Amino acid sequence: MSEYYRDAAHLYEIYGYFLDRVLRDEKIGAKMARSGIIIKFIYTDPDTEITIDLKNPPSKPGYHGAFYLGPCDVKEDVWSKQPADHSHRFWHGYENPIVSITKGIVRQGGNIVAMLKLLPVVRPAFAVFPICLEEMGYGNLVVKRK
Repeated sequence: MSEYYRDAAHLYEIYGYFLDRVLRDEKIGAKMARSGIIIKFIYTDPDTEITIDLKNPPSKPGYHGAFYLGPCDVKEDVWSKQPADHSHRFWHGYENPIVSITKGIVRQGGNIVAMLKLLPVVRPAFAVFPICLEEMGYGNLVVKRK
């Protein structure tokens, strides 16, 4: 049972709102797009998939990439599999991705080097994720430092 998500629809609602914001951001989204990769996140509990396309030109004006909530036909360059709750804490800046990989919490495949290069680029999004939760009325899901 997830600590943060009721079900797949709840996760997709939150991540859809967050990715919509980040991929329109002139600083974060534009820098992410320079990576030129397609990333698939595979989450467990709830079992979900999110693909972020930073390689192909986005179809929506004002966006620096596209994202797909749920399985899609877009072929990823790199994939990452992890518990959804772990990802939730990561987007608050509370999970170290390198440690998570070495401990086996996160599994990855494909062009991992390209994905690791994105880490400094996405750090500013750590401040955006809790704001999105508050805006959506999910302030109870904001992770606080203990």
